[in-house]
This record gives sequence, C-alpha cells and structure tokens, in this order.
Amino acid sequence: MSAQVQQTRPATHEPKKGPVAPAHSVGEFYKGYEEEGKLLGYECPCGYKTLTYILECPRCGRQGGLKDTTFKGTGTVLAFSLQNVPADEFVNDAPYAYALVQLEEGSVVSGWLPNAKRPEDLKIGDKVHWAKSYKVGMVFEKD
Repeated sequence: MSAQVQQTRPATHEPKKGPVAPAHSVGEFYKGYEEEGKLLGYECPCGYKTLTYILECPRCGRQGGLKDTTFKGTGTVLAFSLQNVPADEFVNDAPYAYALVQLEEGSVVSGWLPNAKRPEDLKIGDKVHWAKSYKVGMVFEKD
C-alpha cells in the first residue's frame, strides 16, 4: 500500500533561487507604520495581501515579485477578548479588548482597542479603523 502526498500549495511561476531581497526593509516597514502613519504591507501577484513582513508568499510560495502596498486600516472585528491582566507594557491601559480584525483589503491582523473596557463596548462584526498611536502594537478604534 502506498501513500500519496498531496501538494498543499500550487507550484510557483518562477523557481526559487535562494535569498531574495525584500520589496522594502524591516526599518522602512516600521518607519512607515510608526512615523508616517502608513500601514505598509505586501501584495503578491496571486492576490495574497499581508501586513506581515515576508520574503515569500505563504499562499503560492513565490519569492520576489511582491509589491509594496498600503492598507487603509479599516475592517471588521472577527473575535476579541477583554484583557484584565495585561502584559507590562499595557498595565496602565487595562482593561482593554484584544481583537482579530478582518481588513477590507483581505488581510487579518490582531490589535487592541484601549477604549473597549466592558463586554458591551465591542461586539463581533463592529467596524473599526487603525489609529496611529505612540502606544505599542496596532491600535484600533471603533467607528
């Protein structure tokens, strides 16, 4: 009896050639986010979009050809949890909601909402937007 292995992602359109230079550096990625108020990310020709710093598309495996893209930062709450016992960097903000947000452009990101302090302050399906902040992490505000 032989086992068949099914490929989980389609073959790339170009062969992998070793390390690939990213479309932008990690420094530019965070500078755009922290200083310029832009959510910089990547878009692959296969349609995959992400805010995560990547060198290879997790959907199709493509290396290279990833384009810089800017996200608007608006989306919908998919899930959330109220944090009453936070990590040290959030101790002065507790309680707050930590949420998974489906961005309009298609990517899912996690972030926190400092103004959602009670269960009735936020619900699944609420519209939110990214707010540039001096605070750690991706900060969202309810629309």
